[in-house]
Amino acid sequence: MFRLLFMLLSTGSFVILFAFPLKAQVLLKTPKLQGDIVTFPIVLVNGYPFIPGTINGVTGKFMFDTGLGASIMLNENYVQLPNKKSAGGGVTGSGQTFTTNMNDTIREIKFTNGITYRNLEKIKSGNYDFILKIITPDFAGFIGYDFFKDYLFKIDYLHRKITFYKKQRERYLSKDFLTGEKVLAVIDFEIGKLENHPHVQLKIAGVNVLGLFDTGQNGYLQLDEASAKRLNEKGIVVISGTDSGGDTLLTIKDIVINGKLKATMKGVEAVSYEGTQVIRKQAGLTAANLMTFGFRFLSQYKTVWDYGQKKIYVLEY
Repeated sequence: MFRLLFMLLSTGSFVILFAFPLKAQVLLKTPKLQGDIVTFPIVLVNGYPFIPGTINGVTGKFMFDTGLGASIMLNENYVQLPNKKSAGGGVTGSGQTFTTNMNDTIREIKFTNGITYRNLEKIKSGNYDFILKIITPDFAGFIGYDFFKDYLFKIDYLHRKITFYKKQRERYLSKDFLTGEKVLAVIDFEIGKLENHPHVQLKIAGVNVLGLFDTGQNGYLQLDEASAKRLNEKGIVVISGTDSGGDTLLTIKDIVINGKLKATMKGVEAVSYEGTQVIRKQAGLTAANLMTFGFRFLSQYKTVWDYGQKKIYVLEY
């Protein structure tokens, strides 16, 4: 979730997948992805991936946030939504609160790849003024899990794109989403209370940590007192400086994810146990140590997220 920190055809034994160029699509009422293979360009702002688009003709950027369960949420501080109705409130992973409203109809949301949604019904919005001020002044809203839940996706920070692949039996046989790729590791994950939050087991120099994958943040580490002392004394976790907001940044060595992938990460934010209370409560997490994998990790590799098979493929650039 967002933190500031923002916490086919088959013939015989052969399977043939046909991919046609994406044509402009106009879809009605429900903001969910359609088509076989669909690619969106992304823009990176401070490590956050955004999909450009327009709402009712107003140009802006939607944060692609796997930590959000909803399909789309709009920023009513950027786009005028005069007919909104109160729907309560919410809280970000780092504790910022915001009000939410329900919009009976949104006339049009259009993306730069030609996909257009019209007459959308029951779309939530919120007052995300703090994101406008801190990250980007044209923040239009979020795209979350329900938008793409029937798809695998490959996110490529280097080439600035996300490609979605419709889940289907033939695709799992052909694995066309791996064509031309070098697979470094296949990470098995678990799903807990929230179906959009992949959990992985990892160790940092032998210390057990629960890892969460989330595109809506840069990445953070929270350790209990004993683990922090042990890893600091060994020089495994060291302070590398502070960011522009005054948050402590860490370099972390000897990370082993799922017993398969070894990594070193730099620029990871240090957070306290108290700073993880929101996500702990929402996701039902009880592990003593937590680490999130956002931009600091995802920018080092291409990754394919397969919620159906509960796997993340880590690919070489």
